[in-house]
Amino acid sequence: MVTKTKTLRSLSLTLLLFILVSTVSVTSALRNLSRAAENKGVWCVANNKATDQQLQDTIDWCCSDAGGFRDCRPINPGGVCYEPNTLRDHASYVMNSYYQELGSTKKQCTFSGTGTEVRHDPSHGACVYVSY
Repeated sequence: MVTKTKTLRSLSLTLLLFILVSTVSVTSALRNLSRAAENKGVWCVANNKATDQQLQDTIDWCCSDAGGFRDCRPINPGGVCYEPNTLRDHASYVMNSYYQELGSTKKQCTFSGTGTEVRHDPSHGACVYVSY
């Protein structure tokens, strides 16, 4: 009887933990979906001509005080936009953040000739590129 009780408690705790984790996952997914629904259709991303050095310089500048100190946590290890872990993807994320926060004008997407406006949503998985 004691073994059955312990097994039942263990099963109950496992089920409770599963429900809690599932609720957090669903809540996070819904939050990301609602942010994605806010997108208005124009994003700024790194163009194919940008060199790795230009992309790194853009990331460094956008994530600094000089660049307005954008929230670059999403592209750091463990962040929702860390994967794929490429300079082009990370630069695109911070370029779009800068672009959206400063009015979404063509001028805010130049980045010394390395940025381009696009009309296809570059968001992927939990990584949401906003478009105001």
